[in-house]
Amino acid sequence: MAQVYFKSSSTPFAKDALHLSIKKLMEKISTIEKGDIVAIKLHMGELGNIGYIRPIFVRRVVDFVKEQGGKPFITDTTTLYGGHRGNAIDYLMAAAINGFSISSMGCPIIIADGLLGKDEEIIGVDGYKIAVAKAIAEADYLVTLSHFKGHGMAGFGGAIKNLGMGCCSKAGKTWQHEKSKPLYDESKCIFCRKCLTFCPADAIYEENGKIKIDYEKCKGCGACTVLCEKGCFYLTNDIAREFQKRVAIAAKAAMKKFNGKASFINFLLDITPRCDCCSFADKPLINDIGILASSDAVAIDQASYDLVCKEAGKDIFYELHGIDGTVQINEGEKLGLGSRKYELIEI
Repeated sequence: MAQVYFKSSSTPFAKDALHLSIKKLMEKISTIEKGDIVAIKLHMGELGNIGYIRPIFVRRVVDFVKEQGGKPFITDTTTLYGGHRGNAIDYLMAAAINGFSISSMGCPIIIADGLLGKDEEIIGVDGYKIAVAKAIAEADYLVTLSHFKGHGMAGFGGAIKNLGMGCCSKAGKTWQHEKSKPLYDESKCIFCRKCLTFCPADAIYEENGKIKIDYEKCKGCGACTVLCEKGCFYLTNDIAREFQKRVAIAAKAAMKKFNGKASFINFLLDITPRCDCCSFADKPLINDIGILASSDAVAIDQASYDLVCKEAGKDIFYELHGIDGTVQINEGEKLGLGSRKYELIEI
């Protein structure tokens, strides 16, 4: 049974401050050795989003790694849909605006898949060849920091989603998104035409007064599902299920080289409806719960999901998106990423 450590968001006294718990949590799960090059993987937030993990928490992780004799760098990968993180230059500028820079973090910020998202290492998993971002594949140790929140294509996003999608190059992301190309409901369309210019793949077009999707061009990035306020673009549970299976396979590829030298922290704070890729955050769905840490990616996501459902009194992610997000957890367990059985230990 996996161990998942938990620090409640309740902070009645100064000694209970959440940022002080980071060192205590890392001490429980870390196996960092002196000289290890440590990739600290997180989503540094799209411009306009305010729900991403606060820099003060990340800096505490960096400081802990240094105390252990490790050589930390903060990292993420470029996006398929463009935005302000489609290449390393734009992403580093966005990261700095959001509070992540070498001066504020005390370590380098490296975009793991290079300038244009093409720096990768091909890793074989169960007959598949997955393109993992090179700087992550070359690290000695991986610390994955995940903002646990809702997700329009996976139900919710946590450690597994952060590993699978977040640790891949553009090619690795494309392989996963091949299974997430949206459907279109013409009956909801008000013909605002915003999607025609917004689609980063130029896959949405107008024909005979109707909106069409060119599925040969479509990357399955899901940008249209977020843009359309009428819900014209959507995923079925079957589509979401296949997408999550690929995310879990990619997560296994990202973990393959580390041989257990990995730690995971999930932040159940500002639990927003959608992921931090959006240029807006919306208000949190429920009250803050706390911070979880584990050496098991499956267990920490299962524990996070359970705590959110308990706090909400229902599966709030399924109610919101109509997608069963537990598929990624089940698939992760089947692939040997970890165990759904866990012991929650409060610190």
